[in-house]
Amino acid sequence: MIENTSLLLTTAATTFAAIAAWCSYKISKNSLDFQKNYAKNQNLVNELSRIIYNAETLQILIPKPLEMSDEEFESIEPLFFKLKSELERLNVRGIINYKDLKISSIENKYELVENYSSLEEVINTLEAKKAETFN
Repeated sequence: MIENTSLLLTTAATTFAAIAAWCSYKISKNSLDFQKNYAKNQNLVNELSRIIYNAETLQILIPKPLEMSDEEFESIEPLFFKLKSELERLNVRGIINYKDLKISSIENKYELVENYSSLEEVINTLEAKKAETFN
């Protein structure tokens, strides 16, 4: 009886150890795959994050033009054109389709104020592209 119990406990312990080893292997493999994917796409993720930051900066500045200094107000247009050129560069590389974004038809900061939602569209598109990079 004691021998059977000992045998059963040994079998159960061995089975659980094998399951734990398999789970550990799967977690390690998934972690390594993620790290490889991140290393491969790190430059793209950093670039997308930087462009998102610029779009968010415009998103913060545009709703309150009366509270801005002249310098801040004048900084909107260069930042806007920089954002557009970065998006065009992503388009050339095949990362996004720039012509599908509303911002592609906006020519100056005054039109941007009228089409404020285009910045949200840019941010959402780039965030989705970042998420897609890790899937």
